[in-house]
Amino acid sequence: MTRRAKIVATLGPASSGERTIGRLLKSGVDVVRLNLSHGDHDQHRELLARVRRAAQDLSRHIPVIVDLTGPRHRLGQIEEGRVLKRGERVAIGDPSQGVDLPVDDPELVGHLRRGERVLIDNGLIELKVESKKGLRAMARVVTGGPVSTRKGINIPDSSPPFTISDKDRADLGLAVEAGADYLAASYVGRADDVEALRSLVAGLGASLPVIAKLERGRAVAHIDEIVAAADATMVARGDLGVEVPLHRVPVLQKRIVEAGRRLGKPVIVATQMLESMVQHPRPTRAESSDVANAVFDGADALMLSGETAAGRYPVEAVRTMARIIREAENYRRKGAAGGARRGRSAAPLPLSPGEAELDAASSDSSFEIADAVAAAAVSTAQSLRVRRIVAFSQGGFTARVIARYRPAAEILAFTTDRRVARRAQLLWGVRPLMIREEVEHHDEVVELVERRLLSERLVKPGEPIVVLMGDPIRERPLTNLMRVHRVRARAD
Repeated sequence: MTRRAKIVATLGPASSGERTIGRLLKSGVDVVRLNLSHGDHDQHRELLARVRRAAQDLSRHIPVIVDLTGPRHRLGQIEEGRVLKRGERVAIGDPSQGVDLPVDDPELVGHLRRGERVLIDNGLIELKVESKKGLRAMARVVTGGPVSTRKGINIPDSSPPFTISDKDRADLGLAVEAGADYLAASYVGRADDVEALRSLVAGLGASLPVIAKLERGRAVAHIDEIVAAADATMVARGDLGVEVPLHRVPVLQKRIVEAGRRLGKPVIVATQMLESMVQHPRPTRAESSDVANAVFDGADALMLSGETAAGRYPVEAVRTMARIIREAENYRRKGAAGGARRGRSAAPLPLSPGEAELDAASSDSSFEIADAVAAAAVSTAQSLRVRRIVAFSQGGFTARVIARYRPAAEILAFTTDRRVARRAQLLWGVRPLMIREEVEHHDEVVELVERRLLSERLVKPGEPIVVLMGDPIRERPLTNLMRVHRVRARAD
């Protein structure tokens, strides 16, 4: 049984070589992420080209996520060896005003109020604001420690607006020009932030699916609306764990994954999944459990960051994650099969009662029809012990709706568009397959699918398959047709 949850790997100094990229893809990477907080445009353009070449060599459809920096705040130039002591008073703000802790964007100070916290270096350093004048604030050190140039700053008690910097605009241009497949938006706080980014992309004459990264305290109150607005969501647990109390992060992860399932939107769980493998060839037991629990939560994809970008064992990290995912999925699959034998469940890995109800944001009738057909397909596939559900998915929507139900059968997404094939690779349990033939009738679709599956030995003669599509095909409607077909033996 193939692995269903996908693996996203971040490229960096440890994984930028063409040979290493090829090894990562062979080891199980399904999606590649380029973090534009580091490196320049020429480097990222070349990395994307290398991914395309490696994917072509392996006959795989590998999407590339371009991750924008977003409104991230950092310390400016700090004297070497500076250590903050508890109780010390320090000035933070505009470098030109003789402060102890200069910031890269002095406008940050404008959002601070007395009594609010300033967290530095992923929350290891905590300051509390005592007073402010212009772009200079005085703060008391609550938790001290070493600080250094370019360390990140979080202001969890404040609500700074989502902004798109000149750098982000330039990076958007790169993403469009280089042919990226997804755009990851950092520090999203509302659905409007997603739409603002989408409008900028449209202004460049392009259309890129947007992944909303949920990593701000402000976003927690707007999870459902953000998931509804975005094309996919990322649980960015690093900054999220700084912005909100750490004990809330596991529950928020579950809430975000559930919201994605309700709307049929893929969710990526990210940050420190196998962090110890940056330095060591084996993960900790807690990290192994963390990966497995993300699978149990129902995440579409799990992401490696520093493990593959800067770690000593990038390929081993991917192989380790793939093994853990397979083990977790096998456990869930056996449990679902046992429940079905005892008459407890009509569908493998079903949605919970709360998840089964479509969110109000998805009440569009065309979605409801497609969702009902997908649910019927999953139930039919289980009853007939079908191994393959085929989605003739010209835009990727059909495959996405089927994946929402987490069927035991593998989902094969047939498309004539290479970009759609790459984007579908992010979806749980979906294997994209390219076709070049144009079809005008559903009989032609079934014949084409049958021929392709037999040629690649994905089915055997006499085996049943379930095919979903929109009819009439020429009008490109959303999914409204399910057909059960028994594969015929072919003379050729």
